[in-house]
Amino acid sequence: MTTEQQKPEQPQAHQTKLLSRDTNTAIKDVMDTITALGKVYSEETEALKKTDSQKFMDLQSKKIANAHEYQSVMAQMIARKNELKTADPATKDRLKKLHENFAEISQENLRAIERMQRTTERLGNTIRSAAIKAAQHQRGYSYSETGSIPNTSRKKAVSSGLSETV
Repeated sequence: MTTEQQKPEQPQAHQTKLLSRDTNTAIKDVMDTITALGKVYSEETEALKKTDSQKFMDLQSKKIANAHEYQSVMAQMIARKNELKTADPATKDRLKKLHENFAEISQENLRAIERMQRTTERLGNTIRSAAIKAAQHQRGYSYSETGSIPNTSRKKAVSSGLSETV
């Protein structure tokens, strides 16, 4: 008997969303796309604030799909920029306000990601320093500030190289 192995879920191939030929409907579709991506960014920011790495990782495929859709619809709207002049002024105003709000959400998300990167870097540095101290303590010798080995009475052989080893 053979058993089927479960394959990890692969992200689906991105399918381009085509905007409506009607300018006002197309703008509303763009607003829906912006709202969806903004929601994912907000969820990701909350996961980062709560240091919920599982939630953060779970959101990545959704974020990628929504970002691709955002890029696609924005490219379509840019190609149709002359049509925007004839769009309903109230709809254009809502789009502008939504895009400003989206920019704020995006900036907050980037700040949260940068904060997490700094935290991860500090953690890595702390672990590295602890490993170096443990290795130095284990060896029984360490370098002084001048680069000499203060405990020279033991006459241990010291090897140095281009890369730091622990």
